[in-house]
Amino acid sequence: MKHHVMSLYAVAGLSASLLAQPAPPRVLLTDRGPNTSIARPGAPTHIVGLPRTIHTMVMNTGTTKYGLQYVIAHDAKRPGIAIPGEGYIGMPQPSNCNWYAGGFFDLWVNGNSIGSTPIHSFVGRAAGNRGCVDFVFDTAPSLVRIRFVALADSDALFCQVLLEPKAEITSLKTVLRCYPSAFVSNSTRHVLTPTRDLAQGERAELDPLNEQWLLYYDRVFDAGHITPSKTGVGPCSVVLGNDQADNVSLTVGTYGTDTTIELKPSRPDFRFVFFDYKGTTNKAAMADLRQRASGLLEELTTFPFIDQETARWPLEEKQKQIARVLARMPNEREAAERYRKWAVDVAEQLKIIRSGAHGAVMAEAEAGRIIREWEKGLPELRLKALLDGI
Repeated sequence: MKHHVMSLYAVAGLSASLLAQPAPPRVLLTDRGPNTSIARPGAPTHIVGLPRTIHTMVMNTGTTKYGLQYVIAHDAKRPGIAIPGEGYIGMPQPSNCNWYAGGFFDLWVNGNSIGSTPIHSFVGRAAGNRGCVDFVFDTAPSLVRIRFVALADSDALFCQVLLEPKAEITSLKTVLRCYPSAFVSNSTRHVLTPTRDLAQGERAELDPLNEQWLLYYDRVFDAGHITPSKTGVGPCSVVLGNDQADNVSLTVGTYGTDTTIELKPSRPDFRFVFFDYKGTTNKAAMADLRQRASGLLEELTTFPFIDQETARWPLEEKQKQIARVLARMPNEREAAERYRKWAVDVAEQLKIIRSGAHGAVMAEAEAGRIIREWEKGLPELRLKALLDGI
């Protein structure tokens, strides 16, 4: 009896110890869903009066919340055309001014912005210490996936532009837009690179080999600087991947700053790291970026942008799981046929993804869609099976 009591105390002590251990860091993703309303005065003139859809997803790393949104207008008189306002890929969090919520990332392929092509899929997912948000466009010259990845306990937002060309790519560029620290025009804007500090009004052609990071800041509206109408939130920055740009140019604007990056059209893979230093002073952000830049450049080179959660999705195990549920409902022929078809389709897509063959961009997007539908329908089927058994 004494030994039994001691064993109970030991088990209780072990349980308490396990409960006391901190949970491993995770990325949490919130999908706020699409919200459509009529664009009112104050919106860009060309979309006023049109229905505009804003769909936002937020990745919470535990230290930073990165919001990414797809924002686009539609006109019934122009079917099949997406109409960007100021842009189509925005970042409303951590702040809506730094990497601009209304559109901070614009990719141009063969002279045309991909934003006018209706998006094929806009999806996000999180598992363990990693989350990602994808924008997939099926344009005439190329399939394009723009993927943003956040890691637990990190303030860095990794980005990959991946192309699967369908025709010759003759020109490729991305335009980045920010309003450093606040939407103000009574400002003193600057852009810091590893080799120089560009002042407001200056235009510069940067050296892609030696100016691979840019910090956008305002000397007046530093983090915490308060006026009756605005408060400075802090600077923002971008790190550009190695050997991917032919030219980088910008003019330090009095309000916003656009940075044009002419990308090498012969490459299919382009990489960036974004930071929103909300709540961080200019001085602290400068020191942080200088210290981390070389390590980030090295990390970008080998960063695993592949979505392993989709690639490793255990189809056979999932099929056995759904078979056990459907076995309790022999008359549920519609659901059985739906899952049978999904299994065939997802098996085909997973084969392409795992082989790394051409077509993996669309295969991953399609597999992700099927997996979401599969998982979404399972709880309802389980409940129905339970009720049928009563």
